[in-house]
Amino acid sequence: MKKTVLITLALMLAVLMLACSAKSGNTVLDLEKVTEAPAEKATEAPTAEPTEEPTAEPTEAPTAEPTEEPTAEPTEEPTEEPTEEPTEEPTEAPAEEPTEAPAADVQYVNFEKMHFWINGVEFVLGQSTLQDMIDSGVVPFRAEDLENAGNNLKKNYQSEGFRIDLDKYWSAQVYVLNDTDAGKPANECYINEIYLPNHTDETQDILKFDFPLNMTMDELKANAGEPEADNYSHYEGDNGYYTDTFKYTRPSTKYYGNSSFSFDFTKGELNYIYITYMP
Repeated sequence: MKKTVLITLALMLAVLMLACSAKSGNTVLDLEKVTEAPAEKATEAPTAEPTEEPTAEPTEAPTAEPTEEPTAEPTEEPTEEPTEEPTEEPTEAPAEEPTEAPAADVQYVNFEKMHFWINGVEFVLGQSTLQDMIDSGVVPFRAEDLENAGNNLKKNYQSEGFRIDLDKYWSAQVYVLNDTDAGKPANECYINEIYLPNHTDETQDILKFDFPLNMTMDELKANAGEPEADNYSHYEGDNGYYTDTFKYTRPSTKYYGNSSFSFDFTKGELNYIYITYMP
């Protein structure tokens, strides 16, 4: 009996131990399951550390140093020296070469060539135009008078005088004539008269004639002869004042009147000169 009881107890004890061991074994397995469960499953999907793509340091595109294109030194094209075509120097007409006046054997009254000189240049009544005198560059005209040089001059008219300054208070005058049948600019007309009030107490070297300005009446008559009776006049005034006028003429073939040389003397000295050309 006792033996049976012992065996029973032993069996019971064994069952209990087995039960306990089974229980404890399950726990261990569970633990292992927990501990060995691949932690990797709990690892979040690898958020790859933002492997910052190597931000390549901004390698500035090599700014090629401005290789200045070789600025070829300006190779000046050989500038051929301008081969100036030989400009023929204007050869003045021989008539305008300075001529000493008057010469010893010259005629004081010469209707074939009624001329005068200004600063050594010769001008001829009936031939030289006002524009010829202007273009010569040697005639000291009064500037304000030349403002009228281009004005129209009526046919068969003589212009007003154009003054030529000889000194501050001394001037001669020239006049032009339009002997055509139509109006014409004054500067295109020829000089037909020159007038000089002579200053016997002064001298000037601008205007010259075939005769000296200090000639006497006797010298004039010795060279040009006695004028016709109607062309000579004598006047006597008070206090020993007297005048003598000598006029030499040649008839015009186109107009009433004459070409003439007129010399007025006051108390024996040459005072006024008028030389007039009429075609």
